[in-house]
Amino acid sequence: MVRVDIETIVMAAGPVPSLIVLRERCSKSDSTAPLRSLSIQTGSFEAAAISRGIDVGRAERPIAHDLLLDAVVALSGKLERIEIVRAEPPVFYASVVILGEDGEHILDARPSDAIALAVRSNAPMFVEDDIMNRLGTISPHAEEVDDEQEFEKFDEFVHTLSPDDF
Repeated sequence: MVRVDIETIVMAAGPVPSLIVLRERCSKSDSTAPLRSLSIQTGSFEAAAISRGIDVGRAERPIAHDLLLDAVVALSGKLERIEIVRAEPPVFYASVVILGEDGEHILDARPSDAIALAVRSNAPMFVEDDIMNRLGTISPHAEEVDDEQEFEKFDEFVHTLSPDDF
């Protein structure tokens, strides 16, 4: 399993799907391998629920994700982690792992719901290695960018432009 964090959420409207982009967390400081990202399509309401969990935290009135977490806590449980366990693009499958007094319980979930629960409970998120290897891409934020060097490249580019380019 590869530990991931949310890199970005691309909100869309209408028939266009929203995207949740998960980026692998750097686990080894001496690793030179670039970090990978995984994009998962979802609906706009689902993406908004995830965003709301990140930006706002707890709403004045609980939505379904808040209610489920409240039930888990009321039953002496804890959301241990979520896992993206299978992919048949564009469909992904996830598991929510809840630790209860009697051990671990693994629940089938849509990735969007699992991620919405994870952001509300600060639970770690994981993706199966095979999924990341097959469907992951190199993260655009994988390499540290030297701001001065980037500025110089941009400055050189701007000087090559003419009014006709616009």
